[in-house]
Amino acid sequence: MFAKACDENELKEGKYEVVAVNRTLMLVVWPFDEQPRAFQGMCPHDHEPLADARFDGKILTCSHHDWAFQGETGACIKGKPCTLAEYPLKIENGEVLIDTDGVTPNFVN
Repeated sequence: MFAKACDENELKEGKYEVVAVNRTLMLVVWPFDEQPRAFQGMCPHDHEPLADARFDGKILTCSHHDWAFQGETGACIKGKPCTLAEYPLKIENGEVLIDTDGVTPNFVN
């Protein structure tokens, strides 16, 4: 079931927003030349929050251990092979809506 994460006007291309939907921390990432995507808000490595990650418009880098993820797919490009779990996202009537049903964050040991 889709629930409001934030208003569309809070998103900016090349940036990300930290949101919580249904008590789930996530990031709404908007890579340059792509569409906004919703990914898990915890790094798969060591369960550290990605709320203070660095994002250059293409690559999201965890500030705790420098694992890096592609902003368009969530695939890890620096760290162990893994992918950030992606949540369905849609924008309607100026609201960013995310569905958390059936999505489980990925973690790596």
